[in-house]
Amino acid sequence: MQAGCQEFESPILHSKYLKECFGLMAKVKDDQALIDGEAPAGKPISSNAGFLYEENLIKNLRSQGFTCGDPAGADNAKADLEMTLPKNAPQITKFELKEKLSADFAQLNMDYDTSSNKFYIDERKSSNQKEAAQTMIGIAKQFDIIRQANEWWKPEKKPPQRFTLGNNYSNLAKRKVARKLDLQNFPDKFLMEGKGAAEAVETYYNSKKTYYIQVKGFGLYYMGKDIEGFGVPRFSSMVGKSNIRIRIKTNSASQERWSFLMALKISGLRKSTFDLDKDPSFLLK
Repeated sequence: MQAGCQEFESPILHSKYLKECFGLMAKVKDDQALIDGEAPAGKPISSNAGFLYEENLIKNLRSQGFTCGDPAGADNAKADLEMTLPKNAPQITKFELKEKLSADFAQLNMDYDTSSNKFYIDERKSSNQKEAAQTMIGIAKQFDIIRQANEWWKPEKKPPQRFTLGNNYSNLAKRKVARKLDLQNFPDKFLMEGKGAAEAVETYYNSKKTYYIQVKGFGLYYMGKDIEGFGVPRFSSMVGKSNIRIRIKTNSASQERWSFLMALKISGLRKSTFDLDKDPSFLLK
């Protein structure tokens, strides 16, 4: 340890020592990649389940003569399903796919200011420059999420270990203890219960030029506008309950990487009579 740095029996490190002992900047950014999916009980849903759903649906559609792009997988630049329909070729119609209703419908990482001991969102960091990320930042501002997160978590009393440990991943045992401590000190909170989060889901995907969403077991819906005239129901009108969840998400348990984030959640959805898994023939009408 650097000379003059103080050892703490508590695993919580006071922010006033961070610059002196660890050379950390006052504002700590979180640029870790986000992957959709977590079960209500807090056990991560394997990202492979979502990828497999994409692959199987595309394989099924191709077998019926539809022209589909390759699965997006972890490529956030692509929609989960991209189709070229005969009536508007070569235009691509984009679809978001959800393998489980319990998955996060959109996420945004929070950053942390060690000087004020407050969460904030760094609007200038590289991962926030895409239009979709800027849309999520607008949603966070609209619903005053950061203020509510700071009020609920009170980080000035227990600074989050995620941001006080820095980016040294060599000591995984220490990081494991730190992650468990953060999970204990920063419980989930559901905010903005009602229709607001469902409408925000539509705004988010529209910013990615995606106007349709297929949820396994529930069917197909349009978001914002039925631009292809499929006649499917509107997503937000079929949602019974939605909210914005602030929480910790484990990005990699093996590497002890985690993030503090806000996520758009849907917990009630009426089934559509249109379903890509059952009969996609309506796409040709």
